[in-house]
Amino acid sequence: MRNLVVAAGLALFASGAMAADFGVGVSAKSDDGVIYVPIDFSDKFRLEPSLRYYKEERNDDPGFDSESDLLELGVGVFGKSKVTEAAQIYYGGRITYFDGSSKTGSSKTTVDGYGIAPTFGVEYVFGGHFSLGGEVAYAFEKTDSEDNSFFSNDIENETQGTQTRLIFRFMF
Repeated sequence: MRNLVVAAGLALFASGAMAADFGVGVSAKSDDGVIYVPIDFSDKFRLEPSLRYYKEERNDDPGFDSESDLLELGVGVFGKSKVTEAAQIYYGGRITYFDGSSKTGSSKTTVDGYGIAPTFGVEYVFGGHFSLGGEVAYAFEKTDSEDNSFFSNDIENETQGTQTRLIFRFMF
């Protein structure tokens, strides 16, 4: 009996996941290389995980090399409303987790934190599978960093401000 209940639950979950439309997207700003995975569960609801990885190495001055990397994982949850057959608005928010480090000479700094961004966007669908979205968000970010140079320092930083981006999406 227990196996039957588990099988029925898995079948229900699988049918719900199969009913969703999946896609891939990328932001258009050169300094914002975020990859998005939009999942439209219906005409009214979208879940959008995101990923950004940044790595830079510099060898400007011998003996004073620097490198830094940053991993950013996020998820957006949005309600959607059609404006016309090809245009829709979406509204909700994004939550993001940051983890990174930088090293210059013998000094190393690690950073982690999170961000919350209420978001509003407009999306235009063309060709049935492609869309172009423009969005604006008001982001709150909090980071904690630890500097392991000669004197160890712990630094907390909070920032807030508007963000805008264009996102190209392709739905399968």
